[in-house]
Amino acid sequence: MSVSMKTPFAPVGSTALITGGTSGLGHAIAEMFLQNGIDVAVCSRHPESAPDLAELAAAEGRRYLAVRCDITDEADVQAMIDTVDEAFGPVLMVVNSAGMNILKPAEQYDAASFDRVMNLNVKGTHLVCAAAARKWMIPAHKGRIVNLSSAKAYLCALSDYAAYCASKGAINLYTQQLGVEWAKYGISVNAIAPTFVRTPINSDRLDDPAFYNKIVSHIPVGRLGEGSDIAAAALFLCSEAAEFITGVTLKVDGGCTSLQ
Repeated sequence: MSVSMKTPFAPVGSTALITGGTSGLGHAIAEMFLQNGIDVAVCSRHPESAPDLAELAAAEGRRYLAVRCDITDEADVQAMIDTVDEAFGPVLMVVNSAGMNILKPAEQYDAASFDRVMNLNVKGTHLVCAAAARKWMIPAHKGRIVNLSSAKAYLCALSDYAAYCASKGAINLYTQQLGVEWAKYGISVNAIAPTFVRTPINSDRLDDPAFYNKIVSHIPVGRLGEGSDIAAAALFLCSEAAEFITGVTLKVDGGCTSLQ
């Protein structure tokens, strides 16, 4: 009698929620998840900005939902979670990819700018994690959460990254804490720390040949990251195979943090 074996790399659920999923790394993750048989809900301040994801979902025979949400607003997050639940039911995979940077020297970093970066990158991540855990993962005693960190959590820049580095360092330790605190609920919480990947947040700087060449010269693999590099790591961390991995920040950086 033949025995049907489930691949250990199967996703833990049928649906993923991806914050910031209409652009940048979140968009790349949404694409890969749809292409690998996962229904996808994205939340964004501009949910209409990625019609290609809806088209891809239709082509792949998957369900797709884009919800407007300000993840720094607790009531807005809860309303978004309720909307996704009504459309898809329980969601056991959450990827927090929404993030931002404001480039200013530290001595010129005003309180409003610092708060904007920290609120989106850290508080927003927490509000989504907490709401998703309460609604879906703790009752199911199962779940996967992936937070987006950065190589800048390990590597300082000569200028302009005070708030961003602080926020991504915070994400690393926050991820560790959730990994420990929620292990008893069967929830794995990990982070991904990419090096430079061309996205709307940095494309202007990467168009400068001097800046581009300097960045690539510090990446042993010899190229920038691709969205698919980060998406593949997120797909793995949301799989059954990642059950025993929690509280970890996975560096997907071409070796750049090892070089320093």
